[in-house]
Amino acid sequence: MIGRGVVPELLVIRREGPGRLRRHALHALAVLGAGDELTCHDRAALERLVRIRLLDDRPWDEHCPFAWIAVPAATCEGVFAALDLHDRIPATMAMGMSGVQHDRADLTGPDGEGLTAYRAFITPEFSGWRMVFGTPVWDCVSNGLLERVSEHCGQAHYYSRDSYDDAHAWAIAEGGRVLRSYGTYLEPQWTGEPLPWEEPQTDDPLWEPGMYEPNALCEWSANGVADRLTVDPEQIDEGTLMTSHGWLAVTVPGVGHEAFPGALSV
Repeated sequence: MIGRGVVPELLVIRREGPGRLRRHALHALAVLGAGDELTCHDRAALERLVRIRLLDDRPWDEHCPFAWIAVPAATCEGVFAALDLHDRIPATMAMGMSGVQHDRADLTGPDGEGLTAYRAFITPEFSGWRMVFGTPVWDCVSNGLLERVSEHCGQAHYYSRDSYDDAHAWAIAEGGRVLRSYGTYLEPQWTGEPLPWEEPQTDDPLWEPGMYEPNALCEWSANGVADRLTVDPEQIDEGTLMTSHGWLAVTVPGVGHEAFPGALSV
């Protein structure tokens, strides 16, 4: 509530103590988005902590975000170019997932105008796929970003659902083109021709002629399609094989991560 006016006093506590308050001062600086005020010693300690935690990182045990992109792990480098992401840093799962909870920074640009930067989290590899979470992937079908990601990565899948689990959307893109998509509240709900893995309408026990749109099938659930084609983040747990590590990146070059308000878990 005091705001950044308290930053100098917090920095004094970091340097001089008392020791029982140093950790709390660090947390407060992160909440205020004042990470760029930390000393080189503090930054080095935090980077060392992340490196240590990466050696024994584990999947998250929390609810996943409601929208994400999945890309083949072998070509995931293309995500950074397609989404114009910068300043990537290695991130544990806990760090990445908390990063997309605090993924917006309102800044002042070089011209004095307001500037908004966002963060994205690219996960470690799960079953040959990496997922991308964060504001940059929202509405990526309507604005053409999913097609762009598929140009760079060969394939790109978009999945989303609402917090009530009654509105789902998914889209499959390859080589710069959306092949198939579904959205509960879109018109039309279905675009593109049915793909070979989709179940026919008549598999629905409630099916009757005229019940569906002409190109509709039964695969409406975003999590169900993700589980079939890529990986469903809701099914990831402590026993899921995870390789490599994740990345946090930002949408504006040169901003870094220190200006984002909010303390990250490690």
